[in-house]
Amino acid sequence: MTGTASERKVALRTVFYIEGYDPRGPQHYHRLYKDEAAKQSAVNGLAVTVGARRRLDEITHGWDVEAAGTRTSYRFLRYDDLMRQRWSRSHGAILFDILRYTAAFLRRGVFLGMLRNSWPTFVTSILAPALLLAAVLLTVLVFFIAVVFLAWPMALAAAALSLAGLLLLRPVIEPHFAGFWLARICAFIADQGSGRVPDMEGRIAALAARIATELESGGADEVLVVGHSVGSHVAVAALARVLDLIGENERALSFLTLGHTIPLLGLQPQAEAFRNDLRRVSDDPRITWVDVSAAIDGACFPLTDPLAACGLEQADPKKPSPKIVSARFPKLFTPQTYKKLRRDFSRAHFQYLMAAELPGDYDYFLITAGDMTLGQRFAHLKSVTGFNRFRLGHS
Repeated sequence: MTGTASERKVALRTVFYIEGYDPRGPQHYHRLYKDEAAKQSAVNGLAVTVGARRRLDEITHGWDVEAAGTRTSYRFLRYDDLMRQRWSRSHGAILFDILRYTAAFLRRGVFLGMLRNSWPTFVTSILAPALLLAAVLLTVLVFFIAVVFLAWPMALAAAALSLAGLLLLRPVIEPHFAGFWLARICAFIADQGSGRVPDMEGRIAALAARIATELESGGADEVLVVGHSVGSHVAVAALARVLDLIGENERALSFLTLGHTIPLLGLQPQAEAFRNDLRRVSDDPRITWVDVSAAIDGACFPLTDPLAACGLEQADPKKPSPKIVSARFPKLFTPQTYKKLRRDFSRAHFQYLMAAELPGDYDYFLITAGDMTLGQRFAHLKSVTGFNRFRLGHS
């Protein structure tokens, strides 16, 4: 291509999307991308054609995206099959998840680190333990009240009925309560921190191999890796392995993290290898890393430097990597819609992948289907610094 790097347009792009801890898989995300791209075209004027989903290999599904002279090969890198193997369904399994991650995060100082970096994220992480504690206290309360008015056997029966009623309500509560979903996520990350997910380590190596092969082929004008939520730390680990695989290859790589949860793993004392991966990815000049988050997203560490949150320092504080960017959701919606968005926990965390009502700096479909690289698209913005609204001891 001709022209300087800042002037070049992207004619051919490859996107590698790594999802969060969500077992719905590629079919769901293909439909989401197709539907939301169509909605966003009315906002950004970019007519996007999304092709059919196809299985490329055992861990890769893909679809083609065409828009105004830019062709994107969008590849969904899978680990949802491993999630489904671990996805707790019974009352006992979910209870064990809650107890396991609560004990691990307390012992390893993760809760304290979360509280220091983002107190809303800490509150979100303790929803499930708090609900469990409330259920226990309610059962005990029912028991003692029943003891006053009934015989011991009747009191025990009343307590048992109270607990059974709470358990039976779980299927009704769960679709509207993110705590159980988050309990599964936190249990998975706690296991990662202690090295108890060897199947995931193998999958990360396989994801890295797919990305490295594309980089070495040199066919795309931009190779863009996207990590959403838990997929952010999975992507960091994969990219560190990509650097090993490509050696001295000078091909540039774009890296976008959305609603990152990196400190959940990076704060754990045993995760030294991951912190080394994080430092390598941040320091490598071939990687242009942009992190986007929103203050209303309680399932991430909003506007937080993942290195600093994990106790690491930027190699060059004047040119931090990642560049921290606010999604600025209030600017992307009418006040009425934004008010609803703020109250919808799940929607706020997935909004990064969805259409907005108004044009703005953040537009997932311009990033993944437009004719500018990730670095070009956010070159006019400085990295957010000094966002201390959720950090204890800062003002």
